[in-house]
Parts: sequence; structure tokens; C-alpha cells
Amino acid sequence: MSKSDFTDIVETKNKTTSQTVKKDEPKKPQEYDPGWSEYILDNMSDNELIKGAPTVDGLRRATEKCFGEILQSKSEIVEVPTRQNNKCTIRHSLVIRKYSTESVIEVDGCVDVLYDKIPYPFNTHLVATADTRAEGKALRRALKIRVVTAEELQNQDEDDVMASEENMNDQQVLALNQLCKRLDVSVASFVKSQYNKVKVINDVSNMEARVLISQLSGFQRKPKSIEKKIKGYDDNWKDDFYRGS
Repeated sequence: MSKSDFTDIVETKNKTTSQTVKKDEPKKPQEYDPGWSEYILDNMSDNELIKGAPTVDGLRRATEKCFGEILQSKSEIVEVPTRQNNKCTIRHSLVIRKYSTESVIEVDGCVDVLYDKIPYPFNTHLVATADTRAEGKALRRALKIRVVTAEELQNQDEDDVMASEENMNDQQVLALNQLCKRLDVSVASFVKSQYNKVKVINDVSNMEARVLISQLSGFQRKPKSIEKKIKGYDDNWKDDFYRGS
């Protein structure tokens, strides 16, 4: 075999391997695709999620990794907290150059924070708390994702965020799915192991969903406590265990 023939074989093999790798890579969803929110969460590390909800720091990093370059990020205090109003209002503005189109977009997020709705010690730092939440809201709007940040959830009265008598919401479905995926836990098997009468995940109540998410968060701390019968995450679990709206 001549040297040129050997080189051609190597080049052809490398080209075929390269094409195979590209073919196996998952396709990046578009902003308007149903899987967009999940894609953004998939690109966040474990320490950037609290009970499946993204932190503002995590969203900021994921934005620049998956969506666009943040050209400007600034906050404006709309209402300064005083002893009379015990309230802070902040508007956070973002200017982002999207990777997909090179177009520049501007997005705002405005948040009110009330002293008596924030637990100690956060209620002694209303401006900082409002600033973080406003940035998170602006990032969520820019990304067009159906989630609430961990900062918005963990420091508020839960009754203001979600009513326990309602059914499980989209935020909770995303959080539970994200935790199961990272822990390699079957969504359907796990849910049914706790609530065996559930036919689809939409039958789970809001309060029950909170319990499930807390249990999964516990598994993150103690992964050895995961039973074998619920192991094995399935990407297609929604085909049989989810009722679309």
C-alpha cells in the first residue's frame, strides 16, 4: 500500500468519525421550542440549582453560554425603602447581543420587595434583595423561560408563590425533572413510589410536588439512599406520564 493510499484511508475514517459524532449530538432547541427551558437548566451546574430552581448567578452564566453576550447590566432604584413604606422597588435593565442573530435586545425586570414579606436577615437588606430578584426577572424574560429563580422562591412566603391546593405547576415539573435527570432517577417510578394512585404527573398536587422535590434534594446529599427500583432516568417519560395542556 502506498503512503498516499494510507493517508486517504485515515482521512476518510476521521471524516466519518467526525460526522458520526455530529450526528449523535443533541440538537440545540430554539427559544420557541418546548424544550428550551429544560435546555437552559441542563446547562447549569448542580450548585447553580436549589431544589431544581436556578440561581441568578447560574442564569447569568447560562445566558452568556447559551444565548448571548451581556453587553450591559444595570439597576435603578425606583422606590427607596423608608421607615414609612418598608418597601423597595428596583428595575434591572439588560442589553444582550444574541449569538443566533447578532441582534441586540434590551430587557427590563422590575421587582417590589416588602419588609414584612422577607424573612430575617434578608429584610435588613431590602435593596440588595430586590436588586438580585430584579436581575433574575430580567434574565428570565430575556431567555423566555418558564421558571422562577431560587432567590424569588426561597425568601418569600410560599403562599405568595404557589397555592398548596392547586395542581403541580410547570415550574415544579421542570424542577422535578431536572433533579431526576441529575440523579438518574425514573420520574414515573419515583412519583408512583410515593403516590401510587397517580396516573400522570399532572395529578400530583402542589403540596405533594413540594414534598417530592424536597425528597430529591435529600437524595442529592445522600445519593446512596436512592432505591434501585426508582433508578434509571428516561428522557421520554412524558410520553406516558404527562398530560399536555
